Amino acid sequence: MSKGSIYRPESFISPASEYGLLRAATPDRTVWLWANIPWSAALIDGANDSKRREVADQIMAFFDGLAAQVTVAGMRYRSLLKSEYREFHLLAGSMPVPYAAPSLMRDEPLGEYQNYYYRGMKTRKQFAVIGVPLNLAGSGRHPRGETLMQRGMKSLDRMSYSIANGCPMFEEYLPDAHIIERIMLNAGLEPFSVMESQERERLVSMMETWWVSRANASALPIIAENDHLHFFPDADVCRNAKKLYDQEVDCADWNIPNEYPASVCFARSSEFTQSAISDPSNLWLAQLLEVGNAGGANAVGVSIRGRVEPSKVTADQIRRNSRTIDEAIKDRYEKNHEATGDMKEIQRLLDYKKSIYESPDMPPTILDLSVAACVAGNSQMAVDSLSRIPRLEFTNLTTANEQLMAFKSMQACSPIRMTPYEMHWSATCITGAGASSFARAGDDWGALVGMTEANRQPVYVGTTTVQDQDRAPGIVIAGRTGSGKSMLLVSLFIQWSRIRSREGGFTPCILINPKSGDDFEDATRAAGGQVIRVDSDLSDGMFDPFMVMDNADRAKELSAIMLSDILHPNSDDASLEIAIAAMLTYGIQHGAKVTGTAIAKAAHDYAQTMKGGGDIDALNLPDNCLDVYRQIRIALKSFQPMRLIFGMSDDIDPLRTSQNLTLINAGNRSLIPEAGSENTATGRLQQWMLRMIVLGSGASIAGRDGMVGVDEAWVLGGKGKGASLTVEEWMRTARSRRFTPVFASQKTQEFIDAGMNGGVSRGFILSLDDPPEVDGNVSLAKAAERFLHVEDSSGQMRRRMALDDTKDNKEPQWASLRRLVKKGKTVRGAVAYFIDGSKQPVPVEIVIPPDLLKEISTTATDKIAREKAKENQTIRMETAV
Repeated sequence: MSKGSIYRPESFISPASEYGLLRAATPDRTVWLWANIPWSAALIDGANDSKRREVADQIMAFFDGLAAQVTVAGMRYRSLLKSEYREFHLLAGSMPVPYAAPSLMRDEPLGEYQNYYYRGMKTRKQFAVIGVPLNLAGSGRHPRGETLMQRGMKSLDRMSYSIANGCPMFEEYLPDAHIIERIMLNAGLEPFSVMESQERERLVSMMETWWVSRANASALPIIAENDHLHFFPDADVCRNAKKLYDQEVDCADWNIPNEYPASVCFARSSEFTQSAISDPSNLWLAQLLEVGNAGGANAVGVSIRGRVEPSKVTADQIRRNSRTIDEAIKDRYEKNHEATGDMKEIQRLLDYKKSIYESPDMPPTILDLSVAACVAGNSQMAVDSLSRIPRLEFTNLTTANEQLMAFKSMQACSPIRMTPYEMHWSATCITGAGASSFARAGDDWGALVGMTEANRQPVYVGTTTVQDQDRAPGIVIAGRTGSGKSMLLVSLFIQWSRIRSREGGFTPCILINPKSGDDFEDATRAAGGQVIRVDSDLSDGMFDPFMVMDNADRAKELSAIMLSDILHPNSDDASLEIAIAAMLTYGIQHGAKVTGTAIAKAAHDYAQTMKGGGDIDALNLPDNCLDVYRQIRIALKSFQPMRLIFGMSDDIDPLRTSQNLTLINAGNRSLIPEAGSENTATGRLQQWMLRMIVLGSGASIAGRDGMVGVDEAWVLGGKGKGASLTVEEWMRTARSRRFTPVFASQKTQEFIDAGMNGGVSRGFILSLDDPPEVDGNVSLAKAAERFLHVEDSSGQMRRRMALDDTKDNKEPQWASLRRLVKKGKTVRGAVAYFIDGSKQPVPVEIVIPPDLLKEISTTATDKIAREKAKENQTIRMETAV
């Protein structure tokens, strides 16, 4: 093929395939058995050492099985046995394709929202398969009872098929296919021969079109240049590019949408040390397929081909080579010549390898190895990307013909082999490379959190998952100020409110913002939701414990704790709490419905009985009944907000929320205690107001599969009185009333202190500080890991959490979890570790649509811009009038 010619790739896979076996559409008509390599976890970042070892051991079982097919006994000469070595081809693809909402949601309001706001975003079409060409069966033994005539007819059928089709029947490959299938199954692979036809067809389609930048498309033409290829979204675009090429327009100036160059490079050398198989730096294949922003090489496709040699043969060959070099060196000494430097280096390497292969458990060896990577970008960009991969050195191919032949050699079932560099590896270099590393997380549908950092896979969180799967109900978002936790919280709630509820209408979502101000009000109204301000829109007693709890005894207990904690915040004396509980019991028994009327009823009857000279003891009220009532009345006069949680009338309207999104904003009345005021009466009152608003919000959406979110939720927890009881009630209510609580907080130790550990099954950990532990006080980062049961023995995750967003030279720090900005433009969103039950943590880039970010950002610049826009709008309206 000449430089600049159009090549129209045709699949090397014949459509005439049976039994899950694929026949090559080439003159040799080779039959292959392929298997899917199931995704395991994000092995580079998030997985622990035991998970990496487990994955490597599974793939090793495949190579051990192939090596066992070679008859070694009595004959260990490589040249004589090589014809028996089994060949394999590992093919992995990772092509960027346009994002589309899940098919389940595309005609729904949420799907339309996601397709609009996330338009232009790319995800990845990714797969990994491994195949083995099969051997024809020999004459073998015939089935018992088969007559001579039947044998003759079978042989005649096979001969006729072979003459008519130019190849043997598939049935002649089945004996070997069963052996390879068993090897694949033992290794945890998914052979095509046992796979559902629909899934097999999906994988075959990706194998035939792994370089195509559309989710579902047939193979498209390409153009090969001296040191790179060009891929196109369709044939018309390719023809337009060919016209520009013929006009001698440099490809850098084509400016064709969705066209992109790529270069095929080969590994030429490797430097693997004797590090543990679980060492993340060994995951070179996973790093090849990772996107550039995550530190990967951004490879579109990777092809690994070779033959498997039993370790015993390799060991014998090393010993023979060692004897040969030893004799050569000895011969030179006998002739009074020093051994050359090359001879000494070869002797050193052979001695090293010989010491390794003395172990009886040595893995097989991979001979005739070729590692090809098709990397997005021109030749220089590809080489620069590949330089990030440790252990391996890659080199580019410099002619159009070489690029094209390398591309063909990467195709499934291709008879073309390119091995430009001689490399022999231990199988561990491949088994520990991370072929199954794949970052995926979340649900099949729901609110879009963002994309997995490594593989750009959409991460959704649904509204009913924890209920449907009978999991702990809570979701936690942990991150320091400026980490993006509030942005994520609001984005999720806006999307959740667009999901249709199983009870009819849309999912009721209540978002509680305890900070003073008007944050998120513009975004809520723009989403069609309602805003309720604590300082102006709520009626007295709306969040009285008896209004927000479904059990009167528990409400009484909580109300007694609440009042005693507000009146005497630093007291360990339980007498006040006992007195209040007795008064509440009396009041409720005599018809009162809320805390204030119950207390007033008890005090009134006590005073009347005393005044009338009646039997006070018969009331079962405390002696200090009137004094307690006096203290409460003083508190009510001193702290007007207390009326929200202390009902003075039995005729109170409950909280009413819309079907979609409701924002409860603190307004000018912050519900967060100032630093150092947590143990004051004012600080305690603020905490109890937030706790009661949270419980009331859950009660208002009972049985409707709703969501209740709290920003700065650490205020709910802690070691203070009532914290554990409040949290316990919150979780118990969530389970029984079918709603999901969501907590956003920079602190998680308060949740631990309140006993929330067992109530949370999902979490996001963003950027957090990680200073050294002092006097048993752990860092925010370590506390978040403990709370969500994250194993991070190496400290890799915490190191990322603590990194600043820029390096010393002001360039973006890509390893940081914080949002990265360059020249005033966001180049990558904040990253969060998504913890989903017992699954391995997965780094996820949070994606907030720019239009939404303008409405919810809490930075001073964005707030000023919003206020300015409102002023301009008001001026325009006044001018129009």
